[in-house]
Amino acid sequence: QAYSGTPPEEKEKIIWVRFENADLNDKSRNMEFHEIHSTGNEPPLLLMIGYSDGMQVWSIPISGEAQELFSVRHGPVRAARILPAPQISAQKCDNFSEKRPLLGVCKSIGSSGTSPPYCCVDLYSLRTGEMVKSIQFKTPIYDLHCNKRILVVVLQEKIAAFDSCTFTKKFFVTSCYPCPGPNMNPIALGSRWLAYAENKLIRCHQSRGGACGDNIQSYTATVISAAKTIKTGLTMVGKVVTQLTGTLPSGATEEEILAHSNIRRSPLVPGIITIIDTETVAEGQVLVSEDSDSDGIVAHFPAHEKPICCMAFNPSGMLLVTTDTLGHDFHVFQILTHPWSSSQSAVHHLYTLHRGETEAKVQDISFSHDCRWVVVSTLRGTSHVFPINPYGGQPCVRTHMSPRVVNRMSRFQKSAGLEEIEQELTSKQGGRCSPVPGLSSSPSGSPLHGKLNSQDTYNNFTNNNPGNPRLLPLPSLTVVLPLAQIKQPMTLGTITKRTGPYLFGAGCFSIKAPCKSKPAPQISPSKSVGGEFCVAAVFGSSRSWFANNPGLKREKDQSKQFVVESLYIISCYGSLMEHVLEPRPLSTAPKISDDTPLEMMTCPRASWTLVRTPQWNELQPPFNANHPLLLAADAVQYYQYLLAG
Repeated sequence: QAYSGTPPEEKEKIIWVRFENADLNDKSRNMEFHEIHSTGNEPPLLLMIGYSDGMQVWSIPISGEAQELFSVRHGPVRAARILPAPQISAQKCDNFSEKRPLLGVCKSIGSSGTSPPYCCVDLYSLRTGEMVKSIQFKTPIYDLHCNKRILVVVLQEKIAAFDSCTFTKKFFVTSCYPCPGPNMNPIALGSRWLAYAENKLIRCHQSRGGACGDNIQSYTATVISAAKTIKTGLTMVGKVVTQLTGTLPSGATEEEILAHSNIRRSPLVPGIITIIDTETVAEGQVLVSEDSDSDGIVAHFPAHEKPICCMAFNPSGMLLVTTDTLGHDFHVFQILTHPWSSSQSAVHHLYTLHRGETEAKVQDISFSHDCRWVVVSTLRGTSHVFPINPYGGQPCVRTHMSPRVVNRMSRFQKSAGLEEIEQELTSKQGGRCSPVPGLSSSPSGSPLHGKLNSQDTYNNFTNNNPGNPRLLPLPSLTVVLPLAQIKQPMTLGTITKRTGPYLFGAGCFSIKAPCKSKPAPQISPSKSVGGEFCVAAVFGSSRSWFANNPGLKREKDQSKQFVVESLYIISCYGSLMEHVLEPRPLSTAPKISDDTPLEMMTCPRASWTLVRTPQWNELQPPFNANHPLLLAADAVQYYQYLLAG
């Protein structure tokens, strides 16, 4: 390895990595984390690693000592989830309470042994080790999602949801827009809402707002756009011939092949998102059409011009980040619902997070707990860190140099009446999508003129509630560039090895390196097919204090002074690295004020080597009663019974 002169050990091939949310790190329902004045009661990081043969589960508590919780070899695993304890009530009981915690696995060979590969979901009890349920499908499964209400099985162009208490089918969706990858059918599951890519835009269900222009056109983008225009002109004749003959030329892209295969059925519209309420949606098929009602539909809006590639809700479920197949820009939407119908809901496009001009496929999106930071990871192995505000607006020193979320307007702005002035100017300009004066010869030259006029008339009848966020004008769009771009290095540099009683062969390293603003060393693409790297990222409390100062008490930890949580990134090489993020005022600013822009210094502080070797022993259920997953499941279920009465 990097820290010794001995030959490197043979390591198993990692296929996917994922940070998991389960009972073990549920701050809202696990009473272990409810003690406000206790020290050290921070939820652990829960990490899942999928290998070409089996999978592994790790826990990294606040002490920094990695603990292996589960390890098995039973063939390739495409997706796996540790199911949280369901929400129960006096009318709804958990049929599997004595078997929990449960592990849902989609592997190449199902329990029956006769089903096609990756066509069933097997639910195993980590308490007894037995399989308690098997859900069979006719087509391959691509992913699993779960919360305390439902288990969602993602297939190509389809979604099936099952009740978390009984695992009976609750509803299903068959109108998903397909994506070339890496997520064949991208969805986002919050605590209650489910967002997916719809294949059509239904006007009667369309919500107010949605995506607006990004207003980003650099010199490089202009040149690329011109080249694409020339290419489009040269290939136009070929596409016409293709449509007439019904054949595709060699070298056609996946998107063209997909579009061509569906051209005879009905025209599909990419970039449309539908959000449904999993509690109020009717059982059976969820159909968004002109003839269907809007029961259970929260919002329905256009988010991108290209197919959706990845999306994720923030912890509160009010913000949704979406990306398309190009990966140039990521959109941040605020969802404001209406109790009547989705057409009365408002979708505010708060931010466009601009990654760059080159194409990249997004594989992971993660929010900080206070929703002021978003990290987006691509298949190139790079994690892009963006600052945002839950209410929109330009990130600055005032909003991101404080350990807590601040109000949208400062005390000076409120006392000076600047808030009312800003609202008045915005209403006169017509909001973010208003026509620009001077671009047309007549006031009605803009295609939005008629829509804005009718909306202004509607607003005149609602002046008794001028603060309604669902009414125009919508908040202005803010373009944000990444403050940091982090890529996992191949080597860890100067490190010192540490071990602990629960490491089980894993190495915890303290990295002796100063903070740097430049990105980490690049990974050699020879280690991965096509230069693609599976990575996952999550924000959490610092654990590097254990590696650097093992004798230091937690209450004296200097990391508590940081205004941003540490960023943990796991790579396809099995190395988990903690990065300390330090935002600061822009160094080139002439003077520092509340509105000064930000820059960020990043520093790798600690690393854990978690990859498994062929000689590694398996760790399978049944587990004893003091296993961390079982203790957490018992604590959450007890809390649920107290709430249910």
